Amino acid sequence: MTLPEEHMRRAIELAKKGTYTTSPNPMVGCVITKDGKIIGEGWHVKVGHNHAEVNAIENARELHGKKAEELLKHSEVYVTLEPCSTIGRTPPCSDALIKAGVRKVYIAQEDTSQEGLEALRKASIEVEVGLLNDEAINLNTGFFTRINQGRPYVTCKIACSLDGGIALSNGESKWITSEASRGDAHILRSNSDAILTGIGTVLADDPSLTARINDDEFLKLDQQPLRCLVDSKLQVTGNKKIVSDGLKTIIFINSSENDLKYDNVEVIKKSGENGRVSLTETLKHLGNIGINNLMLEAGPKLVDGMLKERLIDKFIIYIAPKLLGANKLNFAKLGGSLKNLGTIELELQKQEVVGEDLKLSILPKY
Repeated sequence: MTLPEEHMRRAIELAKKGTYTTSPNPMVGCVITKDGKIIGEGWHVKVGHNHAEVNAIENARELHGKKAEELLKHSEVYVTLEPCSTIGRTPPCSDALIKAGVRKVYIAQEDTSQEGLEALRKASIEVEVGLLNDEAINLNTGFFTRINQGRPYVTCKIACSLDGGIALSNGESKWITSEASRGDAHILRSNSDAILTGIGTVLADDPSLTARINDDEFLKLDQQPLRCLVDSKLQVTGNKKIVSDGLKTIIFINSSENDLKYDNVEVIKKSGENGRVSLTETLKHLGNIGINNLMLEAGPKLVDGMLKERLIDKFIIYIAPKLLGANKLNFAKLGGSLKNLGTIELELQKQEVVGEDLKLSILPKY
């Protein structure tokens, strides 16, 4: 690994520190070096707070005191995303780098909504774009999906048996996959801004849809993903956890009737065809309120509907070494999903073993 790659990888590690707090902003990390040695580093900690570049400059000043300004002059900067050039909640980061007198800026990912590159080059600062670009893109896929498509990036999680079953014929579905897989799925939840499910899942399983790390340690309440429920006829009742536990929930319905009166529950009408909720409009609404990453945890009906609308960007499938038999419920069979999956090319992105199970990351190619 070259020294520039090492510094950019450190910037990517720093960016990840903002996983739970930066949304709807992107995660960004920054490292400043002089003669190959790190003199300051920072990351975007929280919406409305300083961006990564400013934090890295301030860190250099805290560490080096009066020597900081001389060290910053002709330094090299490694940042995971193109520095902003517009005034928002904070001043432009490109201006901060120019004022600090840096010599060169390495940028992992370009941001076409900004003009930071041009501003830096006009100030005679050398710029190099694309160092560890793929890793940087993975940091903020949800952010750019929302910016470019107006909706969140959707990851559909499925836990099934080797023969594709998600439940027994009587609806029993608990503990098909291993404890390790369930823990891994909670990490997926914690990395999501919101979780979407359907009324069938809520009525059958009464899930809490909260994120727990190490199986029982909950994320802080203000870091819990937003719960979203597709419930066209508003069948959910007040004794269900998604309504009664006090955490924020949005219920998307087709009709205008609403007899749920809970402070934590917002009911929104998004009418679709045949008395159903419009999934496209539902995702558009979530994009409008700043949801970058949406996790879909639902039964075959909602999964099938999302597939038909081409709204699933990625599948995470945990496959347990079990057989549920002929009378199982299958995520890819009900509601025409088998036909749809048969006409969608799927790209296997990654496979790994988690506990006793096989975890597949799959991208649909519509």
